[in-house]
Amino acid sequence: MIITSTPPPKAAGMSISTSNVLDGVVPVVTDGGIGEDASNITNADHSLTYSSGSSVSDFSISFGLQVDITYVAISGHNAATTDQASIELWNGAALVDSVVLKRNNNVMFTFNLMTFQDMIIKFVTVPNTYKTTVSYIAAGMHIFIPGGEQAGYKRAWLKRHLKQRTQLGDMSSPISTVKARKPIKLSLSLPNNLVNFSRLTWQDFLDFAESNPFFINEDGSLPEASYICFDYADDILAHNSTRALDVIRIKFAAYNGL
Repeated sequence: MIITSTPPPKAAGMSISTSNVLDGVVPVVTDGGIGEDASNITNADHSLTYSSGSSVSDFSISFGLQVDITYVAISGHNAATTDQASIELWNGAALVDSVVLKRNNNVMFTFNLMTFQDMIIKFVTVPNTYKTTVSYIAAGMHIFIPGGEQAGYKRAWLKRHLKQRTQLGDMSSPISTVKARKPIKLSLSLPNNLVNFSRLTWQDFLDFAESNPFFINEDGSLPEASYICFDYADDILAHNSTRALDVIRIKFAAYNGL
């Protein structure tokens, strides 16, 4: 059964973002690139990006506003292109969470409701002379699903956005390969929900998802087990055993950063 309160940090289970307080906010960047537009960082259009400079300082993004939130998510970065990379979340001078990355997975940090005086994202790379690029950062509230995903759900954060087609020779040997990148298609089933959840909390989520991408994290202990979701279609069905419960199903496309 879904509950709407957030669990202790690092809890197992699935999280789904339901709001974004950073829409339209223009952050302040340390080690920013020349001629870059900081408003791109909070624009969900992933064709708009922001790249750092190449000095010895870390690439830091400060949002400079007081917000009450339970998640922060980063999509479309290249920090792990270097030998060693981590993304850190700070509340002013206090470190909230961090993740060390081997690949450029999207990241979603989840935590109990927290008031941020100044939300700061730091990209720490070694060597730090490489230009880091980021497409999108969002933050807000999320719902938590203690049981997580249904059996057979695709581990989308581990999957590649790749489709290959190989041309064969006369002896059926491979000659050349054409590669194309495609969004990951997913279907999530939430089978045992109180009707009030379907009528209230889930409706608020659908209102948000109608005009905004949303994030999913599959495991709170792994911020990198995350992806941004879009192009959703939903169904709410009567439960086959009781009228007190509903079955929620949602289909969507996803991008995990890989």
